[in-house]
Amino acid sequence: MRFKRAMAAVLGIAAMVTVVTANPSLAQGDKTFKGVERERSMSTATTNGQSFLEINGAGELVHWERSGSSYAKQVRGWGWGGTRTITTLDEQTFLEIKGDGRLSKWTWNGGAYSENVVGWGWNNARLITGVSGNQFIEINNQGELAYWTFDGSNVLSKVIKGWGWGGTKSITGLDPYLFIEIKGDALNSLSWWVNGSTGLQEFHEGGDRRWIRLIAGGDADHFTIIRTDGVLMEYAWVQTGESGEWVGTERGWGWGGTRLIG
Repeated sequence: MRFKRAMAAVLGIAAMVTVVTANPSLAQGDKTFKGVERERSMSTATTNGQSFLEINGAGELVHWERSGSSYAKQVRGWGWGGTRTITTLDEQTFLEIKGDGRLSKWTWNGGAYSENVVGWGWNNARLITGVSGNQFIEINNQGELAYWTFDGSNVLSKVIKGWGWGGTKSITGLDPYLFIEIKGDALNSLSWWVNGSTGLQEFHEGGDRRWIRLIAGGDADHFTIIRTDGVLMEYAWVQTGESGEWVGTERGWGWGGTRLIG
């Protein structure tokens, strides 16, 4: 993927988000996102913005798929209360880190998930996020940020991309070249990170992001947020000529009982 010069983001004049809602917003604070100006001609990950996974407070694994202006629910599993984290790789595949440190790769066959345990000792992983069908990012307890890639036999290889990530609250992959970081500072400020040929480059957006409780990437042009007031929001990149903007839409209410999304 080729990236445009990101001067608009650096100068703070990149396009802001539009929030579309039929009801008054329940949360306070700025819901805008500047983003990073870049070529968007390729989208390799993850669900094409059409679905995401949830583990709710009852331990159900739920697949949510776009249906009209919201999402349709399909319960695909029970007893997921011990899962530490999940992240989607593509529309059929996701990763789970279990409470005992096993890393499992789950694949949907149309009627059920099949499990392949692909690693042990992942208790040291603090955060993970999928960026494509065969790749994800991890931040471990030592503050290392690494890209992990599966080969055709589900064997993992690791490339360390950075250190000093111990203060990060969450990371959200949009594609192999872009992810969102929510920092663990007083305001949970936000940065966009570009994975380029010279390494990781940060475009700090700042702002008060304490209204974000959970966040999951869909693809290069979509991500989903559950706000602290239980509102589900989808953000989509809308291209207009040479520029574009992130458009936010409220997709649901009553998501306060959700434990994980990915």
